[in-house]
Amino acid sequence: MRRVVLGDAARDGQGLTDLLARLRGDANWAFLRPKRGGLRDRFDERLNSHLARAESGSLAGMVATTPTTADSAPAQQVPPGHFAFEPAGMAAFRALARLAAHPERAERARAEIRDRDGSGWQNLPCLRACVLKSLRLWPTTPMVLRQTTDATTWDGAAMPERTGLLIVAPYLDRDERSLPAADRFAPELWRGDCSAADCRLIPFIGGPAVCPGQNLVLLLTGAMLAALLRRTLIRFAPPTRLDPRRPLPVTLNT
Repeated sequence: MRRVVLGDAARDGQGLTDLLARLRGDANWAFLRPKRGGLRDRFDERLNSHLARAESGSLAGMVATTPTTADSAPAQQVPPGHFAFEPAGMAAFRALARLAAHPERAERARAEIRDRDGSGWQNLPCLRACVLKSLRLWPTTPMVLRQTTDATTWDGAAMPERTGLLIVAPYLDRDERSLPAADRFAPELWRGDCSAADCRLIPFIGGPAVCPGQNLVLLLTGAMLAALLRRTLIRFAPPTRLDPRRPLPVTLNT
């Protein structure tokens, strides 16, 4: 991930990732934990030194050549892309687990890979749908904080503006009343284009605070799965199994 975003020279920069992990750990407490200004300054200093190098072939190199305005903050798009890769690994391995339980779907994915060489892996709709579906079944961000911008009528009661909300993603993403395959692995139902069926689901959240790392995560998890499936038969080590005929478990330990 560091090589893709910042370049080969950042490959062994574990210190940068560790600083971000500490900041993220505090941020997960939202309003209950004070901001860590000094820690954030140290992180920004390291990050900006990598971005200033603008290594060719990295996203940092693209950032350096992208036109900006006074309102632009391209460096602030990098931290979300970084911390998205912990849950990205979880999503990729859970998608792999589903493909191991559904050999026919794994073969469909291999056919998609065979039709493209490595340079064409930017567009792997089958594997992209598998990752999205794994995030729908087992969201890596199960609870989402939001705040209303206007007064809202909800179930007959009025909520004032600036009301804090806690959205429980699994409650929505496995709602049997509105999803025909709430507890099944059915990637063909996911078109990934925020169609009428998809808009209710929030694996990458949405709206003004949509995850900036969404496309990067889907690109690289798809490429990772393609690399594994192209040369490997994936099977569960006994006694582990996921029966495709039964409703899927609510959680899955990666």
